[in-house]
Amino acid sequence: MAPKTRIAYIDFMKGLCIILVVAFHVDTEANSRSYAFILQQFRIPMYFFLSGLFFKLYDGFFDFARKKVNNIIIPLILFLIIGAVYCFSRNMLENHFNVVEALSLLPPNPVKYNTPTWFLVVLFEVNIIYYILQKFLPRWLTIVASLLLSAIGYAVVQTGYNLIVYLDIALVAIPFFVLGSESRKLGLLEKGPHLAVRIMFAIAVAVILFCFSQRINMLQRIYPSYFKLYLLPMLSIMALLFLCQYIKKPVPVISHIGRYSIMVLGTHYFLILPIRPLINKLLPSLANTSWSLVIVLVIVIVLEYPVIYLLKKYLPRFTAQEEFFYKGWKIKKTEES
Repeated sequence: MAPKTRIAYIDFMKGLCIILVVAFHVDTEANSRSYAFILQQFRIPMYFFLSGLFFKLYDGFFDFARKKVNNIIIPLILFLIIGAVYCFSRNMLENHFNVVEALSLLPPNPVKYNTPTWFLVVLFEVNIIYYILQKFLPRWLTIVASLLLSAIGYAVVQTGYNLIVYLDIALVAIPFFVLGSESRKLGLLEKGPHLAVRIMFAIAVAVILFCFSQRINMLQRIYPSYFKLYLLPMLSIMALLFLCQYIKKPVPVISHIGRYSIMVLGTHYFLILPIRPLINKLLPSLANTSWSLVIVLVIVIVLEYPVIYLLKKYLPRFTAQEEFFYKGWKIKKTEES
């Protein structure tokens, strides 16, 4: 792929976002803890927002689809294969290398091989839906249509039904993606109110979140009221965006993790699974306490550095660092590509 101009504070925001995702997977009880409600307001919604920031139509639908297959579907396939190998290996060990038994215990839903990859499935669907809206509707009607689709997705969940392939989640997620796209169109990435105004806005949002936050879990379809589902996350995302724009030198560790967040998303689960029980065993006095969870989180983030290096070096075309399919859906690059 051609080199891209990086926006430092966006990588920083991505880093914060993926670290929160990892933290919630480290702490299996996080969803029941009261402090988690505030963080949940913008954890996954911000991921969709950041993805929407860089939405493009490209050169028609086939070129657009090729880009999304390269950047989302190919990494998804890789991470599911890694998950399947991990699940099969674990089943083999637990069943005394009985291949038939190990295969029978593999979950029927491929995403279950690597649960965090549900986000990539939904992100691909959101991109396709938003492309269609952008292509055939004027800008204002695209916004209206996205809200209507989100209301449909929300209503489906309230009836107790789930659409196939997480489509209901995709419908619910569209407004966060649209917020990102519209923020870029409005020039909010380059300019904004004075720092003092931003700080006051962020403080006001923090107070609102503290008073009114409720649990949000998009994968489990746990939503607050429709109004809170969008207003609270959107306010918190914009407050964080405005503040991060004033960070001249973001924390390198967080920015690096953010730049390669798709690799962290697809691999962190397999670091957490062995490390968490190991730390509990080595530090029994701290088992399942906040300190042990912090230790596990730090170890996982540190181990992601060599994982990122290896994936970049040996599998760049499978991790969205280089194109897998070139122009014309060719696998081998030509001079025209």
